[in-house]
Amino acid sequence: MDADFEALVVGGAAAGLSAALVLGRARVRTLVVDAGEPSNRSATAIGGLLGQDRTSPAQLYAAGRAQLTELPTVELRDGVVTGVEPGQAFRALLAGGETVTAERILITGGMRYGVPDVPGLSALWGDRAFMCPYCHGWEHRDQKIAILGAAGAAERVALLRSWTSDLVVLAAGEPTDDLPDVLVDERPVASVAPGLVRFADGGELEVDAVHVVAPMTPRDGLVAGLGLETTDSPQGTGFALADRFGATSAPNVFAAGDATGPGNVATAIATGSLAATGLHRTLLAAP
Repeated sequence: MDADFEALVVGGAAAGLSAALVLGRARVRTLVVDAGEPSNRSATAIGGLLGQDRTSPAQLYAAGRAQLTELPTVELRDGVVTGVEPGQAFRALLAGGETVTAERILITGGMRYGVPDVPGLSALWGDRAFMCPYCHGWEHRDQKIAILGAAGAAERVALLRSWTSDLVVLAAGEPTDDLPDVLVDERPVASVAPGLVRFADGGELEVDAVHVVAPMTPRDGLVAGLGLETTDSPQGTGFALADRFGATSAPNVFAAGDATGPGNVATAIATGSLAATGLHRTLLAAP
């Protein structure tokens, strides 16, 4: 059976667009389906991406999509892949009832951050509230950073000291490791706002930013539905286990970007590019 596409890329953020660029330049018939929900969509700028200082995720992705329109074998669609069925060719079901077939599948997204349910925190996420110091630490250098939660506080303090010595741990009564020379506030947090932490007892604390542990979890069931081997880490659960070139435990299924583990945009671009290379080589080797 002739498939509609040689490659279906699920997700159109950094990893997916990077993969589609490689595949399109190799003249692989590629469909990219993007739900428009990149995990970094709320960030005001991409931190630490070479040549893209102060570029927002939306700007980067718009530029990437524009670049792909120049490649005649790449098609971009806004939508959601709700399921994938293996077979002689993979059959993918899109929201709305449409189906497409593809010889190879590349999953490049489908993860979300588990931002703690603290009033006001989600509004600050990606700017004044962050998880990755390598992405946002420079922007908050020498500022006062509150570490939300006692879990792993010693390790987080040691890491954040590369950017600032003005740290406070908001332990909310939970036990912490020995933290010499660091203020530990035991009061439960009621809410956060720009520049401010409010406590349940009515007190307030002025801070510039909040460091948060927000482990990633799957936003859809594609990895589980395809029966892929997964791996867990302190940064999240349900990541697809993939080799350097994106190959997973299932034949002709590849994964990159957030689908294989948390990382920054540079990492996503790199893993997407490598996965596309691996995928292309399997097409060349097919009988």
